[in-house]
Amino acid sequence: MEKAAPAARRGKILVVEDDPSAARFAVYVLGDRGGFDVTHVSDPVVAINRIEDEPFDMVLADLDLPRLSGLDVLACVRRVAPGVPVVLTTAQAMTALDTHVAAARADAFLEKPIRPQRLIVVAATLIGSRPRSRHGHRASKPAGGHDDLR
Repeated sequence: MEKAAPAARRGKILVVEDDPSAARFAVYVLGDRGGFDVTHVSDPVVAINRIEDEPFDMVLADLDLPRLSGLDVLACVRRVAPGVPVVLTTAQAMTALDTHVAAARADAFLEKPIRPQRLIVVAATLIGSRPRSRHGHRASKPAGGHDDLR
């Protein structure tokens, strides 16, 4: 299997996941297989601090986190870095209404278990649709227009 493009060209992703096996999966798939520069944190409060201090090209967050939810992380991203795409994930059974509400707020919504290739394609599509700033990171732009990724 051919390795993806170097991380510097693929983008920087923050993974916010408290389940160790789900976190290892996301880091492996996005980093080793997808070629992205991946940072993982398990605590959403730490994630919010990182989002405020560092530029990321995408955030992947579980909905069910300790202390704060993935929706809280999403709200922070929309406030601090409104053009950064957010992908929400969940392993919990959700009602159709809950799923619709979460998906409407995020750029993409993935139910676990997530197929590795699906995760890579969603990340590449969302990051690839953002123009680069003069510093090499993707420039912020209003979110939206990614209905096909949900």
